[in-house]
Formats: sequence, C-alpha cells, structure tokens
Amino acid sequence: MEIFKGREQGFICKDAVKKLVLLNDKVEFIPITTRSIEQYQRIQWEKMVVPEYALTTNGAILLKNGVKDDVWLQESTRIVRKYQGELNRVLEFLEKEEEYIRCKFVDGMYVFLYCKDGVDIAKKVERYRERTILHVVSSGRKIYFLPPEFNKGEALCRLKERFLPNYVVAAGDSEMDLPMMESADFALGKREILGKNLRENRRIFTDENNLLDEMFDIVESIEEGSLDED
Repeated sequence: MEIFKGREQGFICKDAVKKLVLLNDKVEFIPITTRSIEQYQRIQWEKMVVPEYALTTNGAILLKNGVKDDVWLQESTRIVRKYQGELNRVLEFLEKEEEYIRCKFVDGMYVFLYCKDGVDIAKKVERYRERTILHVVSSGRKIYFLPPEFNKGEALCRLKERFLPNYVVAAGDSEMDLPMMESADFALGKREILGKNLRENRRIFTDENNLLDEMFDIVESIEEGSLDED
C-alpha cells in the first residue's frame, strides 16, 4: 500500500501479496525505482516482504533497511559532481517555463519536471535534448534530466558487482526500465515496452499476478537447471 498525506493512493491485490511473500523466500528482491527516497518511503510493505535493499533516485541511492549506503552514495556523488553545473543550469531555465506544476532537484541527483495536462511531452523532450548533455526521458507527464550514468541498467550492473548474484531477473513496465532489462539474465515487461520481437530470455506480463506467476516459473526452471545459470 502507498500512503500519501495520510491517504491510501496505491496498492497491489491480496493474492499478489501472498505470492510475493512466497517468492521472497526464494530470491533476493531489490526494487529499483526512479522515485525519490521520500516517495519510496511512502510504500508500506507487507512485513514478510520488506526489502532489505532498495535502489531509489533511478539507481543513484542505495538504501539498506531504509538507511543510505555510504559507499554507494560516495560513488554517486562523484558521478553527479561532473554534471553539477549542467544540472543547475537546466533547473534555472526550466523554472522560467510556464507549463509545469512542479520542478525540482531530486535527492541532489537529477532534475524533475512535472508538466501540466495537455502539454506535448514528446515535443518538449525533443527540444530539451537539444539543449543539454543530460539524459532526458519522459514517463507520462513527468520529464527527467539525468546524468547519463544514472539509469537502471547501470544501477543493476553496480548491484551485480556488489552482490555477485548467480542469476538476475528484472521486471518493468516503462521505457526507463529497458536498460535494466538489458543488463539482466531474464526480463519481464509489458508488451508495449518489449515489442513483438521477443527473445528467449524475455516474456510479457499483463498484471502483478501474472508477473509473479511468471517469476515463479522462471525460478522453478532455474532450480531444475533448465535455464542457464552461468
């Protein structure tokens, strides 16, 4: 359940929670999200599936039991330092625009713009990309201005170096998840993201229940040795 300003505003169904509890006994479950720390902490996890680790801020910040990991933060701070001037410049010219609801620096790592309804997001993204060396990407009415190293694929690579997993399964439902999917051994995604040309190590999911069913199937295949674990 997600709680915002004391109100419930997002949830997954009870059946999905039960499946997630069972899956959590078999895998290390690590969320990788573009949400800020504050936005991630709105999520009230079922006590049996509270992730020990979570990557927020599009991979720039690693939380362990809700506390920032210092080693990870030092590396991210080193990266963002190279783009500090450009991030400040972008924030300055964005604040002069009139077609946004919110514009802010997120956790000191990237700039975020939330546009008003009716704005041509694709046109704006195209124009912004011509004005900055930052990676500009959109999701709905949200536009993100990111240091190129802060993408979910790079974040997953850093996680793999840190934890040395035998096998990685990634799941996502937006274009911002694609780099993460490319870095995983197996990927699950929505059809509109993965497209029609599916590889052997990719599958489509439709909703959270279907996603978890597919996860169980993949884990079972790994346990049986029918998926390559190298």
